[in-house]
Amino acid sequence: MITSEEALRRLTIADPAYCRAVMSSDSDGPLDALDARSVALLCLGGSITAGSVGPMWQQRVSEALDAGLSFDEIVGSLLALAPTIGLDRVVAIAPHLARALGYDVDAALEQLDDAEPPALPARR
Repeated sequence: MITSEEALRRLTIADPAYCRAVMSSDSDGPLDALDARSVALLCLGGSITAGSVGPMWQQRVSEALDAGLSFDEIVGSLLALAPTIGLDRVVAIAPHLARALGYDVDAALEQLDDAEPPALPARR
């Protein structure tokens, strides 16, 4: 088992064998200290931070759901990153995340548009 210190040393020198193991999820050691929910949440957060889109979203969201994260926790992870990555990026990512979660945000917005506007308060 690789210690955290050894992992940092190997990453610092970009040890090819260790880097391949990390990228293939075959590494042992420090990563074993995290449960599946934490790993899924971190991977999703990394994808959000990196601005990944497309098939990666569905994969990361599926992994998060499979690890036991709820819809609310996944959306919460996006909101938690807003102060770090900026609101513009969060707004750009939101529809991609919604699609990956199976939420048709466009249809929901159309329903709001089709709804009767609220009555205005009576003027005095």
